Amino acid sequence: MLVIKALTRIYENWGDDIDDFYITYHIDIGPKEIEGASDLFSFELISPKRLYKMVDHGDVIIGHGHMITSDFNENKLEKTLSRIINKCENDDINKAYNDLSKYFRWEMDE
Repeated sequence: MLVIKALTRIYENWGDDIDDFYITYHIDIGPKEIEGASDLFSFELISPKRLYKMVDHGDVIIGHGHMITSDFNENKLEKTLSRIINKCENDDINKAYNDLSKYFRWEMDE
């Protein structure tokens, strides 16, 4: 069974409003039964308001590794991450990690 071993905020940028944020996370995911074993994935949590500001300035945003929400709620985020991990669960850990890399950026893809 794959689980979140660590969820770390790497970068935070908060605007003037509570619904204006851009946060970069690293998430370590690995087998529950093997202590310390994990692979590193990353993603951004971004609000629609921040996303609009970015594209309004002509930036091009590629969706891979971005999660969009108007409500910064770490409990909801962790539940969403757990649902994704459960969805990607597989007896073949390499297949599971490949499936996870469809949602997150995987260190092995770089």
